[in-house]
Amino acid sequence: MKRIITLIGVALAILGFYGPWVTSQVAALTYNALDLTEFSKFIVRAHLGEITREAFLVPIIAAALALAVWASQPARLARALRYALAFAAAALSLVPLPPYPYLLKAYSSAEDRGSFWLSVAGLVGIVLLCVFGRRIAGRWRSLTLFLLALIGALPAAWEFSARALPAISTVYGSPALPAWGFWTTLIGFALVAIGAVVRDT
Repeated sequence: MKRIITLIGVALAILGFYGPWVTSQVAALTYNALDLTEFSKFIVRAHLGEITREAFLVPIIAAALALAVWASQPARLARALRYALAFAAAALSLVPLPPYPYLLKAYSSAEDRGSFWLSVAGLVGIVLLCVFGRRIAGRWRSLTLFLLALIGALPAAWEFSARALPAISTVYGSPALPAWGFWTTLIGFALVAIGAVVRDT
């Protein structure tokens, strides 16, 4: 049951990341987490607010790492399935990278440096989990998943509610409201946290 709860939580967190986070009926807009990272650039450039755009990319990295932790657990998983899940986690960790040709200078770009190194950190973490993950004791594995759930949910939720929503409302002159993708991401990480603390059955 514990493993199922965790996997469902990871899946919901990923689904929510790509789903709409903000909507406004008056302005007829929907933004997902990736859209918010781009929108944040314009907010900062126009001096309409300060938004840490990387906060909206943290959930996908945290979900990718949680998936890698889940896939590396000592269980009766086929080797091919473990490799497939590890590959999926690695692919998810590349989501924050900017497109070519901006990727070539992302590591030193003031605008893309944060997302670049966030992606690199996620990819390195996934590689380490693939190599050494099966040696992690159950207690430390649960603690890792719990911390990843907190890291995936809290910074993005704070940046979204405290800074992004007010800024979007100001720009479009109409109230911006949280959409189902935002709530789905939070529910997903809540399930990951629950899966980390419940006893395995």
